[in-house]
Amino acid sequence: MPQTFVNSFPLPFPWSHTALSVWHKYPNPSAPHVVSMDTLSHQYDDQTGLLRIERILGVRQGAPTWAVKLLGGTEDTYVREVTMIDSANERFEMTSTNLSLSAYLLVKEYITYLPASPTTSVFNQTALITCSAGSGGGFIAKAAQKIEDWSHKRFGDNAEKGKMGLEHVCKQLWESRWQQSDSSSMSAARL
Repeated sequence: MPQTFVNSFPLPFPWSHTALSVWHKYPNPSAPHVVSMDTLSHQYDDQTGLLRIERILGVRQGAPTWAVKLLGGTEDTYVREVTMIDSANERFEMTSTNLSLSAYLLVKEYITYLPASPTTSVFNQTALITCSAGSGGGFIAKAAQKIEDWSHKRFGDNAEKGKMGLEHVCKQLWESRWQQSDSSSMSAARL
């Protein structure tokens, strides 16, 4: 039975800061499983103002040994990521799909970063996890269910690490600037 993972959390940074931070997310201490990133294409449409970027991420998930042996894969997997950015409307949409072993396990992830207020943004994530070997019954169906369950749990673990990683990058890029601007504002207010 397919699994759905849903996650959402606020970020204490404006949308523009969050959107820029996403491009600096890897490497970070919370996401050592992302081992490479390659940009395949980037296109900017002058008429619509939309920026489209397509990348391939190399990921080392630490999959269960039994699943790797059963499916004939390796722990190194690849993910295709397509990002659409509409800066005029402050909309950042990202979709990703696993390329490795997708004939057996398909994970489609949908992410948005949207403004929540002038000083905060919100992250929304939905992942659809389907093991196609699960139709029918018996051993194969049970193995498929275990793979989906493991993938769902791993998604939850990685989502928490992803949140910590993005917050780390946001703080690295923006927090000192905010503290300086807050100090300047307070000094100006005292005058």
